Parts: sequence; C-alpha cells; structure tokens
Amino acid sequence: MVRHKMMGTVLVAALALAGCGKSDVPDAKSSGAVAEASSKDLFDALDDSSDLSESARLIKAAGLEKTFEGVGSYTLFAPTNEAIKALPEADRKALESEDGKVQLLALVSQHLSPGYVARADLEQGIERANGTVRLASLGGQPLTLTRSGDTIRLGSGDDAPRLVGEPIVARNGVIYPIDRVLPAPQ
Repeated sequence: MVRHKMMGTVLVAALALAGCGKSDVPDAKSSGAVAEASSKDLFDALDDSSDLSESARLIKAAGLEKTFEGVGSYTLFAPTNEAIKALPEADRKALESEDGKVQLLALVSQHLSPGYVARADLEQGIERANGTVRLASLGGQPLTLTRSGDTIRLGSGDDAPRLVGEPIVARNGVIYPIDRVLPAPQ
C-alpha cells in the first residue's frame, strides 16, 4: 500500500513538473494541424467534447485537471465515452475509488505523451518509418502507432485502439479520440 501511494505521488509530481515551463506548442498553421488552435486549455477542450466527457471525468478524479490547464504541452490519446463504458463496471468503480487512484494515474499516464504532436507530423512520422512510429508516454511503456490503410492504431492487431474522428487542438496540446482504453502498464 505504501509503495502504491509513493508511486502515485511520483506520477503526480512528474505530471506537475512536465506542466511547468514554457509551452512549446507550435501554432496550428505551422504544425499542419487539421483544426485551428483553440484558446482553451487541454482540460477544457476535453471537457467540452461531448464524446470525451468520461475521459475528462477520470482525469479530474485523478486530480490532473490543473496540470492540463497549465502551460506544458501534451498529446493525449483520450478514450471515447463508449470505450470507457465498455470497461467492466467493477473496474471503472475501482479506478474512481480512493484506493484505485494510483491505478487511475498509471492508466491516464499511459494515454499521455509529452509535447505536442500534430496530426500531419504523426502521419509523416509513420510514413517515414514504414508504418510504425513510437512516442514516449508518461506511463511505463512507449506508445507504438501503426498504420494499416487509412487506420492508425495504438499498438498492433485488430484489438488495438484506433484513432477516431478529428484531433482536438488546444492552446497547450492536442487530443486524439480513441475507440478503446489502453491497458495500464504492469
């Protein structure tokens, strides 16, 4: 139990420190972003999206909304409401409990990459790397993105989460909706 609380504290500290400092978000025109940059911060943009409200709720339960309101930039792969509701109810309740906060922080961290990765940059990287590119995550494992036809997945295989819809560009990052929840690192 002490190890879990300490791990949670380390994760919160890492996310808070990542949120400090000057933002390195390029403007939407130079980054090739599909949508125009918003004046909203990452948390507000997430919370305003009707299809991502469950992700916003979990981020708030993890105590990370202030981090996402800061100046640090992030790329968030946010599960849609449908993806979160597909989790077993017992797992969702456990994540939202005080005892599950460490697991929730680990889960959110696995969906989060430091810095701003525009859609055009992501696609160019995948093309240059012959269909697969890796991004650092704030979780325990890097994120591997693969392309098959027009579909970009986080991981490989038919069960890997797919990027769905258009990215949401905020003043301090970008949100890519995904159709499944990534497992937390073990």
